[in-house]
Amino acid sequence: MIDSYPKAKKRYLDHQNRIIDYKIIKELNEAHKWPIDFMCKVLKVSRAAYYKRSKRSDSDRDRENMMILDTIKDIVASNNSLFGSIKMTYAINKKLDTNYNHKRIYRLMCINDIRSSFRRKKKYNYKRSAPEVTAENILNRDFSTTRPNEKWCTDVTEFPIPNSDKKLYLSPIIDLYDDCIVHYEISKRNDNQLVFNTLDNAIIKENKATPILHDDRGSQYTTQAFKAKLESYGIIHSMSRVSKCIDNGPCENVQGIIKDMMAVLYPNIQNEEELIEAIDKTIKYYNEENPMKRFKGKTPSEVRKEAKYSKTPIIYPIPKNPGIEKFWAKIEKAKEKERQVILQNI
Repeated sequence: MIDSYPKAKKRYLDHQNRIIDYKIIKELNEAHKWPIDFMCKVLKVSRAAYYKRSKRSDSDRDRENMMILDTIKDIVASNNSLFGSIKMTYAINKKLDTNYNHKRIYRLMCINDIRSSFRRKKKYNYKRSAPEVTAENILNRDFSTTRPNEKWCTDVTEFPIPNSDKKLYLSPIIDLYDDCIVHYEISKRNDNQLVFNTLDNAIIKENKATPILHDDRGSQYTTQAFKAKLESYGIIHSMSRVSKCIDNGPCENVQGIIKDMMAVLYPNIQNEEELIEAIDKTIKYYNEENPMKRFKGKTPSEVRKEAKYSKTPIIYPIPKNPGIEKFWAKIEKAKEKERQVILQNI
Protein backbone atom coordinates (compact mmCIF):
# COMPACT_ATOMS: atom_id res chain seq x y z
CA MET A 1 0.00 0.00 0.00
CA ILE A 2 2.67 2.47 1.04
CA ASP A 3 4.65 1.77 -2.13
CA SER A 4 1.87 3.37 -4.18
CA TYR A 5 2.28 6.70 -2.35
CA PRO A 6 4.31 9.59 -3.82
CA LYS A 7 7.93 9.81 -2.69
CA ALA A 8 7.26 12.79 -0.40
CA LYS A 9 4.41 10.95 1.33
CA LYS A 10 6.50 7.79 1.80
CA ARG A 11 9.39 9.73 3.33
CA TYR A 12 6.98 11.51 5.66
CA LEU A 13 5.40 8.23 6.78
CA ASP A 14 8.84 6.66 7.30
CA HIS A 15 9.79 9.64 9.44
CA GLN A 16 6.59 9.40 11.47
CA ASN A 17 7.16 5.67 12.04
CA ARG A 18 10.66 6.44 13.27
CA ILE A 19 9.28 9.00 15.73
CA ILE A 20 6.93 6.32 17.05
CA ASP A 21 9.96 4.05 17.57
CA TYR A 22 11.67 6.81 19.55
CA LYS A 23 8.58 7.21 21.77
CA ILE A 24 8.40 3.45 22.40
CA ILE A 25 12.07 3.38 23.41
CA LYS A 26 11.61 6.31 25.78
CA GLU A 27 8.45 4.92 27.39
CA LEU A 28 9.87 1.43 27.93
CA ASN A 29 13.10 2.84 29.34
CA GLU A 30 11.28 5.10 31.79
CA ALA A 31 8.64 2.55 32.83
CA HIS A 32 10.63 -0.71 32.86
CA LYS A 33 14.27 0.39 32.67
CA TRP A 34 14.82 -1.49 29.42
CA PRO A 35 18.30 -0.76 28.02
CA ILE A 36 18.28 1.89 25.31
CA ASP A 37 21.14 0.22 23.41
CA PHE A 38 19.23 -3.06 23.22
CA MET A 39 15.99 -1.44 22.00
CA CYS A 40 17.82 0.64 19.40
CA LYS A 41 19.39 -2.53 17.96
CA VAL A 42 16.06 -4.38 17.91
CA LEU A 43 14.23 -1.52 16.20
CA LYS A 44 17.23 -0.75 13.97
CA VAL A 45 17.44 2.80 15.26
CA SER A 46 20.63 4.78 15.56
CA ARG A 47 21.39 5.46 19.21
CA ALA A 48 22.71 8.91 18.34
CA ALA A 49 19.56 9.68 16.35
CA TYR A 50 17.40 8.65 19.33
CA TYR A 51 19.23 10.98 21.74
CA LYS A 52 19.17 13.78 19.18
CA ARG A 53 15.41 13.39 18.75
CA SER A 54 14.74 13.16 22.48
CA LYS A 55 16.31 16.60 22.99
CA ARG A 56 14.59 18.19 20.01
CA SER A 57 11.66 20.60 20.29
CA ASP A 58 9.59 22.22 17.55
CA SER A 59 11.84 24.38 15.40
CA ASP A 60 11.05 27.70 13.69
CA ARG A 61 10.70 25.76 10.44
CA ASP A 62 8.12 23.42 12.00
CA ARG A 63 6.07 26.38 13.17
CA GLU A 64 6.45 28.03 9.77
CA ASN A 65 5.25 24.86 8.06
CA MET A 66 2.14 24.87 10.23
CA MET A 67 1.50 28.49 9.28
CA ILE A 68 1.94 27.65 5.57
CA LEU A 69 -0.36 24.65 5.93
CA ASP A 70 -3.05 26.83 7.50
CA THR A 71 -2.74 29.22 4.53
CA ILE A 72 -2.98 26.33 2.09
CA LYS A 73 -6.17 25.16 3.78
CA ASP A 74 -7.63 28.68 3.60
CA ILE A 75 -6.94 28.86 -0.14
CA VAL A 76 -8.33 25.35 -0.66
CA ALA A 77 -11.52 26.37 1.16
CA SER A 78 -11.85 29.52 -0.96
CA ASN A 79 -11.67 27.78 -4.36
CA ASN A 80 -12.63 24.15 -3.69
CA SER A 81 -9.04 22.94 -4.08
CA LEU A 82 -8.63 24.35 -7.57
CA PHE A 83 -4.85 24.90 -7.43
CA GLY A 84 -2.05 22.38 -7.77
CA SER A 85 1.29 22.89 -6.02
CA ILE A 86 2.69 25.40 -8.56
CA LYS A 87 -0.28 27.77 -8.51
CA MET A 88 -0.67 27.26 -4.78
CA THR A 89 2.94 28.43 -4.37
CA TYR A 90 2.22 31.59 -6.37
CA ALA A 91 -0.94 32.26 -4.36
CA ILE A 92 0.81 31.76 -1.00
CA ASN A 93 3.82 33.89 -1.91
CA LYS A 94 1.49 36.66 -3.06
CA LYS A 95 -0.73 36.40 0.01
CA LEU A 96 2.12 36.22 2.56
CA ASP A 97 4.61 38.34 0.60
CA THR A 98 7.16 35.51 0.75
CA ASN A 99 9.27 33.49 -1.68
CA TYR A 100 8.69 29.85 -0.73
CA ASN A 101 9.89 27.13 -3.10
CA HIS A 102 7.19 25.14 -4.89
CA LYS A 103 8.81 21.87 -3.73
CA ARG A 104 8.11 22.81 -0.12
CA ILE A 105 4.48 23.60 -0.89
CA TYR A 106 4.13 20.35 -2.86
CA ARG A 107 5.56 18.39 0.08
CA LEU A 108 3.13 19.96 2.56
CA MET A 109 0.18 19.34 0.24
CA CYS A 110 1.28 15.78 -0.44
CA ILE A 111 1.76 14.66 3.16
CA ASN A 112 -1.58 16.23 4.14
CA ASP A 113 -3.44 14.63 1.20
CA ILE A 114 -4.37 17.98 -0.36
CA ARG A 115 -4.85 17.52 -4.09
CA SER A 116 -6.06 19.74 -6.88
CA SER A 117 -9.58 19.01 -8.11
CA PHE A 118 -8.69 20.45 -11.51
CA ARG A 119 -8.82 18.03 -14.43
CA ARG A 120 -8.37 18.48 -18.18
CA LYS A 121 -10.61 16.95 -20.81
CA LYS A 122 -8.74 15.79 -23.92
CA LYS A 123 -11.62 14.73 -26.14
CA TYR A 124 -12.31 16.99 -29.12
CA ASN A 125 -14.94 16.62 -31.80
CA TYR A 126 -14.57 18.55 -35.04
CA LYS A 127 -17.62 19.23 -37.18
CA ARG A 128 -17.10 19.97 -40.82
CA SER A 129 -18.95 22.82 -42.49
CA ALA A 130 -19.36 24.13 -46.02
CA PRO A 131 -17.54 27.49 -45.97
CA GLU A 132 -18.45 30.50 -48.07
CA VAL A 133 -14.93 31.87 -47.72
CA THR A 134 -11.75 30.68 -46.03
CA ALA A 135 -8.49 32.31 -45.00
CA GLU A 136 -4.88 31.21 -45.01
CA ASN A 137 -3.31 29.84 -41.86
CA ILE A 138 -1.21 32.99 -41.48
CA LEU A 139 -0.48 32.36 -37.82
CA ASN A 140 0.87 28.90 -38.68
CA ARG A 141 1.06 27.97 -34.98
CA ASP A 142 3.40 30.87 -34.23
CA PHE A 143 1.75 31.95 -30.98
CA SER A 144 4.62 34.16 -29.79
CA THR A 145 3.96 37.90 -29.40
CA THR A 146 5.81 40.98 -28.14
CA ARG A 147 2.92 43.12 -26.91
CA PRO A 148 -0.84 43.06 -26.23
CA ASN A 149 -3.30 43.17 -29.14
CA GLU A 150 -0.83 41.74 -31.64
CA LYS A 151 -2.47 38.32 -32.07
CA TRP A 152 -5.93 37.22 -30.96
CA CYS A 153 -7.65 33.87 -31.22
CA THR A 154 -11.31 32.98 -30.85
CA ASP A 155 -13.75 30.08 -30.94
CA VAL A 156 -17.22 29.14 -29.70
CA THR A 157 -17.78 26.47 -27.06
CA GLU A 158 -20.96 25.14 -25.49
CA PHE A 159 -22.21 24.60 -21.93
CA PRO A 160 -25.17 22.27 -21.28
CA ILE A 161 -27.76 23.92 -19.06
CA PRO A 162 -28.35 21.69 -15.98
CA ASN A 163 -31.79 20.09 -15.68
CA SER A 164 -32.53 21.05 -19.27
CA ASP A 165 -31.94 19.88 -22.82
CA LYS A 166 -30.76 23.35 -23.85
CA LYS A 167 -27.27 24.86 -24.11
CA LEU A 168 -25.44 28.15 -23.71
CA TYR A 169 -22.68 29.22 -26.06
CA LEU A 170 -19.56 31.09 -25.01
CA SER A 171 -17.59 33.15 -27.55
CA PRO A 172 -14.33 34.50 -26.08
CA ILE A 173 -11.45 36.40 -27.66
CA ILE A 174 -8.06 35.55 -26.14
CA ASP A 175 -4.93 37.67 -26.50
CA LEU A 176 -1.93 35.45 -27.19
CA TYR A 177 0.41 37.88 -25.40
CA ASP A 178 -1.03 37.35 -21.91
CA ASP A 179 -3.65 34.58 -22.39
CA CYS A 180 -6.16 37.12 -21.12
CA ILE A 181 -9.80 36.83 -22.18
CA VAL A 182 -10.14 40.27 -23.76
CA HIS A 183 -13.90 40.02 -24.19
CA TYR A 184 -16.59 37.36 -24.32
CA GLU A 185 -20.26 36.98 -25.12
CA ILE A 186 -22.76 34.38 -23.91
CA SER A 187 -25.77 33.43 -25.99
CA LYS A 188 -28.49 30.84 -26.28
CA ARG A 189 -27.79 30.63 -30.01
CA ASN A 190 -24.60 29.66 -31.80
CA ASP A 191 -25.04 32.05 -34.69
CA ASN A 192 -23.30 34.83 -36.61
CA GLN A 193 -24.57 37.53 -34.27
CA LEU A 194 -22.75 35.91 -31.35
CA VAL A 195 -19.31 36.18 -32.97
CA PHE A 196 -20.11 39.60 -34.46
CA ASN A 197 -20.97 40.99 -31.01
CA THR A 198 -17.83 39.44 -29.54
CA LEU A 199 -15.60 41.07 -32.14
CA ASP A 200 -17.37 44.46 -32.10
CA ASN A 201 -17.20 44.81 -28.32
CA ALA A 202 -13.59 43.57 -28.13
CA ILE A 203 -12.54 46.22 -30.68
CA ILE A 204 -14.35 48.94 -28.71
CA LYS A 205 -12.83 47.75 -25.43
CA GLU A 206 -9.31 47.71 -26.85
CA ASN A 207 -9.45 51.12 -28.56
CA LYS A 208 -9.79 49.94 -32.14
CA ALA A 209 -6.97 47.41 -31.99
CA THR A 210 -6.00 45.74 -35.28
CA PRO A 211 -4.50 42.35 -34.40
CA ILE A 212 -4.24 39.19 -36.44
CA LEU A 213 -7.39 37.25 -35.56
CA HIS A 214 -7.12 33.46 -35.71
CA ASP A 215 -10.08 31.08 -35.58
CA ASP A 216 -11.10 27.65 -36.79
CA ARG A 217 -13.35 26.82 -39.74
CA GLY A 218 -16.61 27.14 -37.84
CA SER A 219 -19.51 28.29 -39.97
CA GLN A 220 -19.67 31.73 -38.32
CA TYR A 221 -16.09 32.53 -39.32
CA THR A 222 -16.36 31.42 -42.94
CA THR A 223 -19.11 33.81 -44.07
CA GLN A 224 -18.80 36.77 -46.40
CA ALA A 225 -20.31 38.95 -43.65
CA PHE A 226 -17.57 38.06 -41.15
CA LYS A 227 -14.88 38.62 -43.76
CA ALA A 228 -16.34 42.06 -44.57
CA LYS A 229 -16.45 42.96 -40.87
CA LEU A 230 -12.78 42.06 -40.37
CA GLU A 231 -11.80 44.10 -43.45
CA SER A 232 -13.76 47.10 -42.15
CA TYR A 233 -11.69 46.98 -38.94
CA GLY A 234 -8.41 46.45 -40.79
CA ILE A 235 -7.90 43.06 -39.11
CA ILE A 236 -5.91 40.30 -40.79
CA HIS A 237 -7.76 36.99 -40.76
CA SER A 238 -5.95 33.70 -40.05
CA MET A 239 -7.72 30.35 -40.08
CA SER A 240 -6.89 26.82 -38.94
CA ARG A 241 -6.36 24.05 -41.47
CA VAL A 242 -9.10 21.52 -42.02
CA SER A 243 -9.47 19.16 -39.02
CA LYS A 244 -6.40 20.67 -37.31
CA CYS A 245 -7.64 21.86 -33.92
CA ILE A 246 -4.00 22.10 -32.88
CA ASP A 247 -3.74 25.26 -35.03
CA ASN A 248 -6.04 27.03 -32.56
CA GLY A 249 -4.53 25.30 -29.54
CA PRO A 250 -4.30 28.32 -27.17
CA CYS A 251 -8.01 29.08 -27.51
CA GLU A 252 -8.96 25.42 -27.10
CA ASN A 253 -6.74 25.29 -24.02
CA VAL A 254 -8.23 28.37 -22.34
CA GLN A 255 -11.77 27.19 -23.01
CA GLY A 256 -10.92 23.83 -21.44
CA ILE A 257 -9.43 25.57 -18.41
CA ILE A 258 -12.56 27.69 -17.97
CA LYS A 259 -14.82 24.63 -18.09
CA ASP A 260 -12.74 22.60 -15.64
CA MET A 261 -12.18 25.58 -13.37
CA MET A 262 -15.92 26.26 -13.25
CA ALA A 263 -16.63 22.61 -12.41
CA VAL A 264 -14.41 22.99 -9.34
CA LEU A 265 -15.51 26.47 -8.24
CA TYR A 266 -19.22 26.01 -8.87
CA PRO A 267 -20.08 22.29 -8.73
CA ASN A 268 -23.78 22.69 -7.87
CA ILE A 269 -25.22 24.75 -10.75
CA GLN A 270 -28.94 24.07 -11.13
CA ASN A 271 -30.30 26.34 -13.88
CA GLU A 272 -29.51 28.78 -16.68
CA GLU A 273 -29.19 31.86 -14.45
CA GLU A 274 -26.72 30.11 -12.15
CA LEU A 275 -24.76 28.84 -15.16
CA ILE A 276 -24.41 32.33 -16.64
CA GLU A 277 -23.31 33.70 -13.26
CA ALA A 278 -20.79 30.86 -12.88
CA ILE A 279 -19.30 31.49 -16.33
CA ASP A 280 -18.96 35.22 -15.59
CA LYS A 281 -17.32 34.65 -12.21
CA THR A 282 -15.03 31.91 -13.51
CA ILE A 283 -13.72 34.09 -16.34
CA LYS A 284 -13.13 36.90 -13.85
CA TYR A 285 -11.30 34.44 -11.59
CA TYR A 286 -9.23 33.15 -14.52
CA ASN A 287 -8.18 36.66 -15.56
CA GLU A 288 -7.59 38.16 -12.11
CA GLU A 289 -6.90 35.34 -9.61
CA ASN A 290 -5.15 32.68 -11.69
CA PRO A 291 -1.34 32.78 -11.27
CA MET A 292 0.49 31.27 -14.23
CA LYS A 293 3.92 29.66 -14.38
CA ARG A 294 4.71 31.21 -17.75
CA PHE A 295 4.22 34.67 -16.21
CA LYS A 296 6.25 33.84 -13.07
CA GLY A 297 3.20 33.77 -10.83
CA LYS A 298 1.41 36.79 -12.27
CA THR A 299 -2.18 36.61 -13.43
CA PRO A 300 -3.19 37.39 -17.04
CA SER A 301 -4.72 40.71 -15.95
CA GLU A 302 -1.56 41.74 -14.10
CA VAL A 303 0.61 40.97 -17.13
CA ARG A 304 -1.76 42.87 -19.42
CA LYS A 305 -1.89 45.90 -17.16
CA GLU A 306 1.90 46.06 -16.82
CA ALA A 307 2.39 45.76 -20.58
CA LYS A 308 -0.10 48.51 -21.41
CA TYR A 309 1.72 50.94 -19.13
CA SER A 310 5.16 50.05 -20.48
CA LYS A 311 6.91 51.28 -23.61
CA THR A 312 8.84 48.02 -23.80
CA PRO A 313 6.55 45.20 -22.57
CA ILE A 314 8.18 42.12 -21.08
CA ILE A 315 8.28 39.21 -23.54
CA TYR A 316 7.18 35.93 -21.99
CA PRO A 317 8.47 33.02 -24.12
CA ILE A 318 6.09 30.15 -24.63
CA PRO A 319 7.56 27.08 -22.89
CA LYS A 320 8.17 24.00 -24.99
CA ASN A 321 5.43 21.40 -24.81
CA PRO A 322 6.92 17.87 -24.75
CA GLY A 323 3.59 16.41 -25.83
CA ILE A 324 3.41 18.63 -28.91
CA GLU A 325 7.05 17.96 -29.80
CA LYS A 326 6.45 14.21 -29.45
CA PHE A 327 3.36 14.53 -31.67
CA TRP A 328 5.27 16.23 -34.49
CA ALA A 329 8.21 13.83 -34.13
CA LYS A 330 5.76 10.98 -34.60
CA ILE A 331 4.33 12.65 -37.72
CA GLU A 332 7.80 13.16 -39.20
CA LYS A 333 8.71 9.55 -38.44
CA ALA A 334 5.59 8.35 -40.26
CA LYS A 335 6.37 10.57 -43.24
CA GLU A 336 9.94 9.29 -43.41
CA LYS A 337 8.73 5.70 -43.26
CA GLU A 338 6.33 6.42 -46.12
CA ARG A 339 9.14 7.99 -48.18
CA GLN A 340 11.31 4.92 -47.64
CA VAL A 341 8.51 2.65 -48.84
CA ILE A 342 8.06 4.77 -51.97
CA LEU A 343 11.83 4.67 -52.71
CA GLN A 344 11.93 0.89 -52.31
CA ASN A 345 9.10 0.49 -54.82
CA ILE A 346 10.72 2.66 -57.48
